[in-house]
Amino acid sequence: AYAHQDVPFERLVDEVNPSRSVSRNPLFQVMLALENVPDPEWKLAGTQVRSASMVAPAARFDLAVTLTERRDERGAPAGLAGDVLFATDLFDEDTGRALAERLVRLLEQVAAEPGIRLSDIDVLAADERSRVVERWNATADGPVPVGSVVDRFEEWVRRAPGAVALRCGDVDVSYGELEERANRLARHLRSLGVGREARVGLCLPRGIDMVVA
Repeated sequence: AYAHQDVPFERLVDEVNPSRSVSRNPLFQVMLALENVPDPEWKLAGTQVRSASMVAPAARFDLAVTLTERRDERGAPAGLAGDVLFATDLFDEDTGRALAERLVRLLEQVAAEPGIRLSDIDVLAADERSRVVERWNATADGPVPVGSVVDRFEEWVRRAPGAVALRCGDVDVSYGELEERANRLARHLRSLGVGREARVGLCLPRGIDMVVA
């Protein structure tokens, strides 16, 4: 990658020729860049030169994070500055800001304790953790339906046999069809000697047949 870093991105896409989709970038969706090259000093005879900020470009990826290394007057490390550029088709400003705050929170914890385990890093703020762990899971006082999952399924079969129960790609299966296919498989297994509490291994790709089984 370093040897070919000057290769235009468009040419790289043409050479790799990945499957295209209008919903995402063809190679990757998230970019993290660290700029740690010292700022150039322009010295032109008879001319004063200063840097100027450029208008943020259009987002080429779903999310792009650029971190810039800062130095003090003596050249010692003085922290990081950063920018987050996101596709507004996917994220709003509040979401982009929340992602940036979580990244800062993560970096602060790692900087304070470099040996910290990944499982011990907390990316959620206190109010977020309270909302996700406590308020969203406040189900202790909620009504719990009586019966098993199978009972709930059979109730829907009786109530709306034609309603869509499964959808995989462009294939829909109704509750009635799902029950019929599951019963057909059960009868086949029974004919092979499979009974209650018997273990049956499944080797199926994700899809409707897996749910039927």
